[in-house]
Amino acid sequence: MIRILSIEDHWMVVDGLRARFRSDRDDMAITCSAGTIVEALAHDPGSFDLILLDLLIPGTDPPENVRKLKAAFPEKPIVVLTSEERTVWEVQMCRAGVQAYLTKNDQRRIIKEVIKRVSRGEDLCKMRLAEMKVSAGAVPAENDEHRLKPTEKAILSLFVQELTLKQIGGKLCMTESAVGKTMARLRNEFNVKSNSGLILLLREMDLI
Repeated sequence: MIRILSIEDHWMVVDGLRARFRSDRDDMAITCSAGTIVEALAHDPGSFDLILLDLLIPGTDPPENVRKLKAAFPEKPIVVLTSEERTVWEVQMCRAGVQAYLTKNDQRRIIKEVIKRVSRGEDLCKMRLAEMKVSAGAVPAENDEHRLKPTEKAILSLFVQELTLKQIGGKLCMTESAVGKTMARLRNEFNVKSNSGLILLLREMDLI
């Protein structure tokens, strides 16, 4: 059975997780829990096999939380389970060293399968980051359909220089509307809500 340490500051969520995963049915269970990182660090590493970590714990920095947990429990895989669906957070946490990133809207069977795969030693975050880089054109891909086009790269390069959409359009012989539509399409493809979030995500992925 996979023994899970849940780090979650809402007790109702923890109770829900206990009900969702039962040892007799799922071969996994929440065997211990903590409402803060400090409480989690006090647990005996022999009492759990995997850490299920909430992303936004009040008063803490998510990547720093991962660093503390990895320092204290270097052999324990970490899976993030959060309500935050923005890709920028997924990239940041994967780069911080977690093995998988799940949302609370994911189906139970998906969460269960991910936990099993991670417990077997798979690093799903490494796979996910590699997929993102291929999709964005950072590395060669067999299918170029979703790679960043030269015009998109040029727009992003100028946006990083803090040029307005109108100024970018002037430099690239495009209308301001066309530049704005390109940025909107990229925001949608990368699942971010703002241009600044898009830039942050692409920087996290080492694409710009």
